[in-house]
Amino acid sequence: MRKIIWLLLPAVASFAAVADEAGTRLSGEELKALVTGATVTHVSRSSGSLRRWKNEPDGNFMATSDNKKFGSAMGTQSGTSPGTWSISDEGKFCVRIDWKRVEEKWCAYIVRAADGGYYLNSVEPGREIEFSK
Repeated sequence: MRKIIWLLLPAVASFAAVADEAGTRLSGEELKALVTGATVTHVSRSSGSLRRWKNEPDGNFMATSDNKKFGSAMGTQSGTSPGTWSISDEGKFCVRIDWKRVEEKWCAYIVRAADGGYYLNSVEPGREIEFSK
């Protein structure tokens, strides 16, 4: 009986890696179809800044932000900076933006929630990301 449990453990772990907090992690092919040519809207968890860009097929984009972290005292000075996007070998959506004062660089799994919304790594408040075409 113990041998059967040990044989099933990798299968259970694989399923858990795909089903993240009531959502389903996108495969690399699903991710590519979703993000290529899409307009992305995302709020940074660290700064609270709203950012938007369009993922060009060549992997480049021009991002805009309401720049709450480094904007004016009222947090209203917007900013625009170039960036790149890619899909890692692990199937993560990767972003690099060369903001004027700091470089932003991250990779995350994209998880589709039961309601059709998309999230970074897991379905929970503050991790939403929107893709539209």
